Amino acid sequence: MSNLTTYLSEILSALQSLGGMGSLKEINDLIERRNLLPYIHTNVNWRGNVRAVIQRHCSETQSYHGGGDIFYSVYGLGEGFWGILSMKDSLEEMPVDPITERQLDEVENDSAISPTERNMIVRARIGQGIFRERIIQKYHKCIVTGIDDARLLIASHIKPWRSSDNSERLSSENGLLLSPLYDKLFDSGLITFDDSFNMIISEDISEHNRAKIVSQRSSGQHYAMSTELKRNLEYHRDIIFRR
Repeated sequence: MSNLTTYLSEILSALQSLGGMGSLKEINDLIERRNLLPYIHTNVNWRGNVRAVIQRHCSETQSYHGGGDIFYSVYGLGEGFWGILSMKDSLEEMPVDPITERQLDEVENDSAISPTERNMIVRARIGQGIFRERIIQKYHKCIVTGIDDARLLIASHIKPWRSSDNSERLSSENGLLLSPLYDKLFDSGLITFDDSFNMIISEDISEHNRAKIVSQRSSGQHYAMSTELKRNLEYHRDIIFRR
């Protein structure tokens, strides 16, 4: 066994095998299968060490204190998807990133679900198909502006498709109907909503632009709040929203 095998080298090898980006689970699974780390059978906390090493080498995290800036958070901190920083530009040019491609392949090859359901789940990734129909039927109009022309509205997942199970990917309790500006803000974590659908705006947005965002909000919109919907909004506030 080589003395050069380290957590860092194994993380890099795993991510390279994954096309430059992957979930923390994918990284750990590959490291475990490779079985090259000398501590893997003696240290029950080795997975925690993998996470810690990634964070120490990512300038987006609080654990970074200078030194090698090697990794980046693919979708923002919290969801547990990491990439190799030197590959970021080329990965962002791809029409479908390697993580999404693997998830789509997993759905397409899942013999436990019917071809019809597979198609519905795949289309739901971009807010189309039955997911969109369910969201339009539930809300009828943009929950922020009140625009009710379906051609101008986007069915947006609350808990992102990439982090949802197949049931969540199709659930009307995991979506909001938004006009394009607010869909972009919500998807980017620059706005979120509380359990009364009051909009919360990230401090990453300037006061000047915050005022313009608020000025477009329609009043008097109320929607039923199920336990599932509350749970998904809490996920978005905790994981996606940029405070």
